Amino acid sequence: MSVPLRPAHPERWFRARPDSSVLSRPRLLARCLIDAAELDDHIGSYERLLGVPADLRMPIPDFGGLELAAVGNLLLIASARPFTPIQRQTSLSLIVPSLDRQLELLGATGTTVLEPPEPILPGARARVRFPDGTVAELVEHRPWPGEKPRSADSSSAVPRVGTPTGRVRLLVQRTVHEDDFLRTVRLYEALLQATATAPPRLTGARTAALTAIVGNLLLVGLPALPSIPPPEAALIVPATRRSGLPTLFPAPMVPASTDGVMLPGGLTAEVWAEHDSAAGAHHRQQVSQALSTLLAGNDTWTVEDQSWPLS
Repeated sequence: MSVPLRPAHPERWFRARPDSSVLSRPRLLARCLIDAAELDDHIGSYERLLGVPADLRMPIPDFGGLELAAVGNLLLIASARPFTPIQRQTSLSLIVPSLDRQLELLGATGTTVLEPPEPILPGARARVRFPDGTVAELVEHRPWPGEKPRSADSSSAVPRVGTPTGRVRLLVQRTVHEDDFLRTVRLYEALLQATATAPPRLTGARTAALTAIVGNLLLVGLPALPSIPPPEAALIVPATRRSGLPTLFPAPMVPASTDGVMLPGGLTAEVWAEHDSAAGAHHRQQVSQALSTLLAGNDTWTVEDQSWPLS
């Protein structure tokens, strides 16, 4: 299939950063699959929640009839057609500086290539399975001829609704058993080319045994995994504002479980209250020191690490 040189709908197309080669590391995004008719509404909802404008919108009808938009650390994937099984199985998207280089780096971790690189209008893409069984899509962004950086604020395609709230953050969340926590940290440090840090003091509906942030990913280690699928994302909210969170949407958020909510488009998220105080800073320092000690002397992940349960 030939790749068009220009978008079919340039009036709806914008990217604040058309060339991902300027990135210092992969940009990790949670994924939310929605109907094409809902895209504008969901862009507005997440702009209100996260307090940031969409930084890309790409209609690519020649590639499965998709239209994509990114708000913060979330990629909205809209289609007028049914999504394929592999699209539904793919839980992460990464915008990478160089697709060839990224696949070379991932090869050293034991990552499997499910779909080899192919050119698309935004640049190039591939689909992979990480050693822990997570399926991810990798995309290299390159400008089409004549494309300039363009933001949502300079486009009439995305209506801005409401007032930005600020300080609410959405991260990808990965929940594992506490016995697998350290090797999961090492794995995602290698996959995302980012160093793990301890988050501020977070409290939620359940007590996490261990937490760490790697890039845009919150890793949670629990003494026992829940029987239901864990939330796909983490919504980190200032502790003083948590009770008012549902009012940020036209309709209240739907509780997905005792420890999560369902956000617009069906994305499940665990809500964490962030305690920004002297006590919280002291807690973060303690956890950072403990995390550094645990990882000391073995802070890189290799294929020779223990085998991964894929269930």
